[in-house]
Amino acid sequence: MNWFARAIRVLHIILRSAAALLLVAASASSARGADVLCDPSVDNCRTQLLALIQNENVEIDVGFWFMQDARYSNAIVQRFKAGVPVRVLVDTRANPTYAGNADVIAQLKSVGIPVRNRTASGILHWKLMVFAGQETVEFGSANYSPDAFVPVSDYTNYVAETVYFTDDPAIVNSFKTQFDNAWIDTLNFVNYANISGSLVRHYAKYAIDPELNFPPAQDFGARAVSAYNNERSKIDAIMYRITDARHTDALIAARSRGVPIRLIVENNQYRDPDYLWDSWNVDRLYMSGIKLRWRGHAGENHEKLALLYGQGMTIFGSSNWTTASATSQLEHNFFTGKPAIFQWFEDEFNRMWSNKKAAETAAFVPLAPDPPKYKGPSIGAKTASTTVTLKWYGGPWAHNYDIYLGTSSTPPKIASNKNLGPSKTTSTYQSYTVSLAAHTTYYWKVVSKTMANMSASGPVWSFTTP
Repeated sequence: MNWFARAIRVLHIILRSAAALLLVAASASSARGADVLCDPSVDNCRTQLLALIQNENVEIDVGFWFMQDARYSNAIVQRFKAGVPVRVLVDTRANPTYAGNADVIAQLKSVGIPVRNRTASGILHWKLMVFAGQETVEFGSANYSPDAFVPVSDYTNYVAETVYFTDDPAIVNSFKTQFDNAWIDTLNFVNYANISGSLVRHYAKYAIDPELNFPPAQDFGARAVSAYNNERSKIDAIMYRITDARHTDALIAARSRGVPIRLIVENNQYRDPDYLWDSWNVDRLYMSGIKLRWRGHAGENHEKLALLYGQGMTIFGSSNWTTASATSQLEHNFFTGKPAIFQWFEDEFNRMWSNKKAAETAAFVPLAPDPPKYKGPSIGAKTASTTVTLKWYGGPWAHNYDIYLGTSSTPPKIASNKNLGPSKTTSTYQSYTVSLAAHTTYYWKVVSKTMANMSASGPVWSFTTP
């Protein structure tokens, strides 16, 4: 790319960011501040965040699940060395999974920045920075990684995120209070580095804006489900991980009462054995008739968003549709009725759904489970009793099972859709017990099925009763 093309590209980014600022700020009343949403599918959201860090002269407060991009930590260190107070909340349990996070925490510690570490059962899932002098807060779904704020290539390789900047006083003051609450919390946090003396609040204690939601003190799932239940017009949503059945049940109920629903999910979560209930929930949504698409580009869909058209409500933040994100992890979410924010996300969703710029999404195709692996009775076995228990390993993706058993080598089906669930570990087995005739050879097989009725058959084995 020559210098002229680069200049045009930079100008495009500047104009797009300015347009977003004007669009959102224009709808705000004089009593409320400006809201800026940045789209990392095409815009460089990192430069906006770095500018806030570099321009801060009063105090910077940072809370993160992980930070891998040293540009942020370097800029924070520079401001700290320039005399700007900095406080940082971390969760060192992220270190083994996210390379570079430990290095960033060590860097912050080495220069004298006060750091506290969350030790409660639920992780610190915040992704936020508070800039006290600029009366601005940044938060959303984006972790501070090199690829969460900037696309690798526009629309075709990026991490889908919500990145939100606001100087709305009610929101900023709420985050100041929540950060202070966590900073002085000695039950769920411990001192990690560069802290002496008593833990004290840095700001006045403000009322929390009712549009905000801060788990675990406030159940994100319960509030979201209540909003779904009140919707009568239309729901669009983007969700990275779905393991809390409350969301699924409520959306299926909304679909049953005639509410059109569109949902974009993440491919990798659908087959992640660490979160095996994601596929169970997604398959159920698919079978209910909800329109589903998933990622079609080369990056990742990490966004958490719901648009409720009849209520004019936008829900976004850090919480996935999981039980942990609702009731144990430290999270931040926004249930807002601001029209310009709704319009911004509606435009983004329609672009992604319809692939207006590139193949950002693709039609969801449910996947089959693994074939069952039999434990016993083994081939040719003679059982000890005429009461026989068939046992097999169903794997992580199957939930229902058809059992075939009879005296023919092509045994008939004797049970359909037995809901025995997946194998949560390699030593978790499904079983089915039957009473049989004596001194008879039987043949059996199992067909594993997902909640979308995708199936995989095991082989036919035989055994003889005594």
